[in-house]
Amino acid sequence: MVDILPEIAEMLGDIAPVELAFHDGTADTPCIILSEIGNSASVVLSGYDRYSVITLQLDVYAEDEENARGLAVRASAVLARKGIKRSFSHFITDEDKPRMCMRFRFGIDEVSGRTVSV
Repeated sequence: MVDILPEIAEMLGDIAPVELAFHDGTADTPCIILSEIGNSASVVLSGYDRYSVITLQLDVYAEDEENARGLAVRASAVLARKGIKRSFSHFITDEDKPRMCMRFRFGIDEVSGRTVSV
């Protein structure tokens, strides 16, 4: 099993501050909340994980819809350049601050560190 959250957080850090915890509504905006919602071993060789499938959720918060959507587009582009494919996105407006919720699903070769769209 690989912990890819620190690497993803660093990649997104130029877009907005990134938090690696559930958002409780107290964070300053803009911000990106990064959560790993799935991490399963797909291939195990000689007793070690070789290939895992990971699902990440990014919640992009901003003061208004335009900024939330703009930051989400930038974050998605950064991850796409790494070979990480978006599998879901939904704009949420029934909270205090606008939020773009996106999920990304990808495979990772744990020996080489290479990411692959699944």
